[in-house]
Amino acid sequence: MLSVILQIVLVIVFWNVQQRSDPESYIRIATDYYNRGEWYPEKKELYSNYLFAPGLINYFILQLKVFGTLKLNPIFNIMMNCGILYYIFILSKKIFSPIAAYISIIIWCILYSNIMIVISAGTEIPFLFIVLSASCLCIFKNKYPYLLLAGILFILGNWIRPLALIFVISIIVYFIFNRYSWESYGALISSMIITIIFIGSFTKQNTGLFFFQSSTSGVNLIMTANDKSYGGVATNLFKDTTSLCYIKNASSLTFIEKDSIWKERAITWIKKHPTKYLFLYVKKIAGLFIEDSWPDRPILGGDGVIGNNLSNKMNKGVFFPRCVHMISRSMSYYIILVLFIIGIIKYFRFYNIKQHIFLISVLILGIGITCIFSVSPRYHYPFLFVIVLYTGSMIDKTFFDKKNDKIII
Repeated sequence: MLSVILQIVLVIVFWNVQQRSDPESYIRIATDYYNRGEWYPEKKELYSNYLFAPGLINYFILQLKVFGTLKLNPIFNIMMNCGILYYIFILSKKIFSPIAAYISIIIWCILYSNIMIVISAGTEIPFLFIVLSASCLCIFKNKYPYLLLAGILFILGNWIRPLALIFVISIIVYFIFNRYSWESYGALISSMIITIIFIGSFTKQNTGLFFFQSSTSGVNLIMTANDKSYGGVATNLFKDTTSLCYIKNASSLTFIEKDSIWKERAITWIKKHPTKYLFLYVKKIAGLFIEDSWPDRPILGGDGVIGNNLSNKMNKGVFFPRCVHMISRSMSYYIILVLFIIGIIKYFRFYNIKQHIFLISVLILGIGITCIFSVSPRYHYPFLFVIVLYTGSMIDKTFFDKKNDKIII
């Protein structure tokens, strides 16, 4: 309750704030399309750099059509954030214990990112709410109507952010370990295929091309596969004529052509520099979890400061104050990470793999797939809930559970 009250207060304080970075782009694009009476994307996007979170932008267009404003979006974010909190509770209660469930939701509520995230118009909350809804339907409601709905939700989540594959694979692995019937696979996959066809056909009708998600894989790969890469997001490289990211005649090429060029250049660079790419991959794992203050940047500013300083000549007067800002707001997050690592080392061998395979798969696939591309600390958000769940269990077993450690959870 205190967390929700604080979120409401923050929404009121920042009610008229001008959003920055990606949220600003989502709002600008959605407003432009709404004013022209269209849905995203249209043919004019063919020469953009990429298709950009089409599910989220159309969600914003829908808000504008129904309410005439996007100022209610933070309210919807709070509601979905409460839904995510509920899913964390029921997953922890099923997989760990009731006490661990209460501890987990307290941990989630004290994270700085979880409090600030409701203000910005980002993809994170809608994506996680939708894919966790789908995942919980599969885990708790093994009935065909619920599995059909779960398949639709997975693809809608993917329409917002192309990461749903992590959750889909994890759920299928969960099906295998828990011996779900073949009909369960059929219900889930068939509804996913139908939804893909529906969204793809909608996009083709508007643009002439069949697309059902963002087209950002090329741009995200080239940023981490060039001589000037530091592993993170560095959009300034696309204006640097000496960088592999730069395309001379970019404005005359479709987003498909640009995506193909970036992928080809990136793969060629990786083949020539496998050791450097492997080093960057390991470095990106650390960069993925380095801090948790990222949701305040679209509101308070500072987005791109770290990337620009690491990929260009460093301005210490700007770089170090920014680092202090991020670290000071991530202290609870660092404590949670330490407790998670301790808990995994101490208790993992006692876990029942059938119950835990979904969470384990989400975390491993999330890290593994994300770090193929350029990373940002905000990219850990879709699987941060897994870390919170295991941290809650660790605290429960250490301070509240008086049973023998050898009992399998």
